[in-house]
Amino acid sequence: MPEQKKKSKAVIKQSSLLPPDPTPSLLIDRDEWITQAVDGFITKSTSCKFIYQVILETLWPKGHGIPGPIIDREAIRNAVDTAKGKPYLDVFRRLRELQGEEGFLGIIKQGAKYQLIDTNISPKKTPRTTLSDDKWAVVLEHYNGVCAACCSLPSENGFQQDHKVPRSRGGTDALTNWQPLCDSCNNIKSTACRGCNEECAKCSWAHPEFYRPIKLSGATLRLLNTYPPRQPSFLWFAETPTHHSHHTVEQHISFQCFPLQRAHLFPA
Repeated sequence: MPEQKKKSKAVIKQSSLLPPDPTPSLLIDRDEWITQAVDGFITKSTSCKFIYQVILETLWPKGHGIPGPIIDREAIRNAVDTAKGKPYLDVFRRLRELQGEEGFLGIIKQGAKYQLIDTNISPKKTPRTTLSDDKWAVVLEHYNGVCAACCSLPSENGFQQDHKVPRSRGGTDALTNWQPLCDSCNNIKSTACRGCNEECAKCSWAHPEFYRPIKLSGATLRLLNTYPPRQPSFLWFAETPTHHSHHTVEQHISFQCFPLQRAHLFPA
């Protein structure tokens, strides 16, 4: 029998950090590029535009070439806090928006390091939406005024307006796809969603009213990570009958079992 050719599979390679070029480019002016970038932002928020600009100026400092310097996340946070004159909570949400809706795919991340390796700007996406105060009040009332995931009370800055199913996974702006998250849960959910291929319908972050996220200690998480990656692990999830009941796992009647995913876990 003739040998069957194997179908090739396309592999998407994530860009890596590159050796920084300390010499200013003769082909593109840094200040002019940043001015054009700022003029092209699609967000309507003046505050977001300001944060975007600070991030770009940090990733491409004056007198430097491209690839830019490798910048630690704390340096980016400090630059934004200094520019704002006070701590700013959503630095890395703004950075993800730059990479996403604003099209700055030349910003790459490895671990806690960021770098601007390319000045090309991809086509803009539909800008991130927010709810009006009236509609947001309806969502807050639906969740009894607490974080949808951990049931904590709001901080002085309130909750983050979160799409339960991310728009990148087909989530809509319908009122039923919004939930309030505290800053901690919002940041962890954003990290968990990045690159996740699991079904949103069975995710505790998208549907905490049915599948409660489970808090684990750092020691327990480290222990779980010692298991061989190919060995299937399972974790029981409690299916809650009502929104944000404060029952313990033992008090729940029905359970469902899913493959153990880091997306469902966060440190205690």
